[in-house]
Amino acid sequence: MIGFIGGGNMAEALIKGMTAEGMKDIVISEPRQERGQELEKMYGVKTLQSGREVASSCDIIILAVKPQIMEAVLDEIGGDIDDTKTVVSIAAGITLSYLQSKLKTGKIIRVMPNTPALIQEGMSVYSLCECFTGSEVNIVKSILMSIGRVIALPERLMDAVTAVSGSGPAFIALFIEAMIEAGEKLGLSRNDATELAVQTALGTAKLLDTGMSPEKLRQMVTSPGGTTAAGLKVFEEKGLKPVVFEALLAARDRAEELGKKA
Repeated sequence: MIGFIGGGNMAEALIKGMTAEGMKDIVISEPRQERGQELEKMYGVKTLQSGREVASSCDIIILAVKPQIMEAVLDEIGGDIDDTKTVVSIAAGITLSYLQSKLKTGKIIRVMPNTPALIQEGMSVYSLCECFTGSEVNIVKSILMSIGRVIALPERLMDAVTAVSGSGPAFIALFIEAMIEAGEKLGLSRNDATELAVQTALGTAKLLDTGMSPEKLRQMVTSPGGTTAAGLKVFEEKGLKPVVFEALLAARDRAEELGKKA
């Protein structure tokens, strides 16, 4: 049985993907009664009264809570976790060593998913201790594959992953938001500017997904002395790449801070 502690957006994305793949025996603890009932109705999961019930009754426990309340959750369920249990954390910044210090199992997996998981187009990265080689890893990979793509990386890179793919959807959304607002200022309606910007972003992502490099695509679109070149020159003069780096650096450093506080 697979159990979720927390019923927020990412938990729902996972449950949606799992049930779409035919996975069953899913339970959840969620403090908001109406939210628990909503998930029950939509996905056929069962709601339990507490995190301890989930921990005691499930083989795989997915911690889908915010980093700020992780300590309280671990203190609550710690007594019900033994070495037969597999624990999966999707909380940003919470390290494997911290989880191991609070739980009596070595079968712990740290995952960084992202918001496109809501439409099964997510990017998930997982890390685990080298001692964990059980078949449960494949089950967890199957769960993550139900919401998109999955790769394994060393935990030392997880804060960078958080910055690039975890926070990335918000950064990309901000850029698209800026394009929409600029389009309006240039005379387009809000609806037209939105459709143009969103479809352009979607098509560009799909084109890059074929294996074409961003540099190659940029060169294909850019004619010497043309409109694209004029716009790219402004980005270069204003320092777009350094600004992007500073933003990702800030996100990575914040992820590190969250881990240190845990």
